[in-house]
Amino acid sequence: MTGMLEQGQGEAAQKIRGFLTMTMAASARKFLQESGISFRQHNHLYQPNLMTVVEEIGIVSHHVAVPYLLKSEKNGLMMAIIPLNKVLDLERIKALLRREFNYATESDLARWFQDVESGAYPPLAGAYRIPFIVDRELMKVPMVFFRGGSHSSLVSIAGADFRFLCAAAPKAVISNTKPSLSEDLATIEATEDAIKQSLEKIYRLPPMPPMAYKIIEMVGDADTTAEDLASVVELDPSISAQIVRYACSPYFGYRGSIDSVQDAIARVLGFDLVSNIALGIASGQAFNVTREGPLGLESFWRHSLYCAILSQMIARKTQNLGAVNPAKAYLCGLLHNLGVLLLGHLFPPEFKLLNKMAEKHPQNSLRDIEKRVMGLGKAQQLFALGHAQIGAWLLERWHLPEEVVACCGQHNNHFADGEYKTYISIVQASNQLLAREGIGDGALYLDHDPILSGRALQTIGLTEPELNSIFLEVMAMCGEIDALASQIAA
Repeated sequence: MTGMLEQGQGEAAQKIRGFLTMTMAASARKFLQESGISFRQHNHLYQPNLMTVVEEIGIVSHHVAVPYLLKSEKNGLMMAIIPLNKVLDLERIKALLRREFNYATESDLARWFQDVESGAYPPLAGAYRIPFIVDRELMKVPMVFFRGGSHSSLVSIAGADFRFLCAAAPKAVISNTKPSLSEDLATIEATEDAIKQSLEKIYRLPPMPPMAYKIIEMVGDADTTAEDLASVVELDPSISAQIVRYACSPYFGYRGSIDSVQDAIARVLGFDLVSNIALGIASGQAFNVTREGPLGLESFWRHSLYCAILSQMIARKTQNLGAVNPAKAYLCGLLHNLGVLLLGHLFPPEFKLLNKMAEKHPQNSLRDIEKRVMGLGKAQQLFALGHAQIGAWLLERWHLPEEVVACCGQHNNHFADGEYKTYISIVQASNQLLAREGIGDGALYLDHDPILSGRALQTIGLTEPELNSIFLEVMAMCGEIDALASQIAA
């Protein structure tokens, strides 16, 4: 059997020589050798995004085989193999095989692929004794490239050899062409706005909850009174209770009785802060996401509330008061990570995997973990953008304040600049401080510059000791904040 690269693909393969060496999975190597298949291993720099590797090397994307691991309650694992330029059609597979399938979990895959890096599974089902089905498109290509078990290596075999390995497997049309704008997301020459417009046609985004919409209307109306706001907020008993509880917290030091939202507005919190608390909590009601795990609702609201309260307190004491509204800083902190909930709402199977990987690898930032999941299932386009960008995209569609949109989209960008950089720096500093207690996406901050970077301190206008003092004030309220987060997540 031949194993020679065609000239065009050979030139592409030459580009990846000389990079870091990484051995392919032992099971994959043994399987190919025992099957009499000639293969070539092409090492490259570590890169979890397969499309990025393909683009850099110059391989035609429909010559790349990608495995999707599926699970059936009665029949266990099955592998579906499709070209990189296609999207798996799970419903078609269910109809063809007359079985119910879901995407396999990370724990399922770890048991079967013990010599493989997570997310770099070879499309060699025979090496792992897994039944499989192949997309007909792959039966036509002259050369097949695929992951060999590592994010630092590709393997190539002749198309005739790949067909030989797939001889006993069913072949069918099990994938669909990707939307034209997203077909090669890593290489398209389009603006981010164009990408979002295209994706908006594909995914059904959740509408803004009625309560949040009403609050935005009221805040925009100069004639709205505190009594008007209280009457609307009190329509939701859970939000009302949370606002009253916050107004009674030790931070504000109010010794009188607060029995209603109107009391909270008039005596402690004020119109702006109450409207932003209600708006933030009501916005979170748009998503159907699991409560458990490091990315579940309880952890999300715990992180968000700590960040919101800390951001508000920093904004109150910043030297740049003319450019910062403490109530708005609270809302920025509360909603800066909303993209996590959007991913969970749109793609439960992929989010379940993301949640488990975040639990298993707490030392890695969420963005790094997203990159490992982005090649799986139909979520790959949105995972490629990242939770920060898709969260900002949704908040922009909901017409939330520009400061909040900016913080959502740029909270992971240590070099963010522009009109709202003070708000962004406040949220970043809050997350850096919270990372000390393991709250939020701590690894993103602990693995970079010193806990409080000089750039953020200069933008905020406070010293590190001053920020540490504010942080200790917030942590003194941890019992109240944790209880409030649990109530919101319920």
